[in-house]
Amino acid sequence: MNKELFLTKKWNNILTITLGLPTLVLGVAGFSSPIFSDFWDFVGMAVLGAVY
Repeated sequence: MNKELFLTKKWNNILTITLGLPTLVLGVAGFSSPIFSDFWDFVGMAVLGAVY
């Protein structure tokens, strides 16, 4: 296995979707529902942003 096998547009798209989609879903669900306060929504998005 070499790096040319994984440095492709296909793998870039797969990683972008699998890492970005959960953050997007959490953001939409968090900001559109009154389950958590705005402060905790912000904290959750900041933590996810730091991880990803």
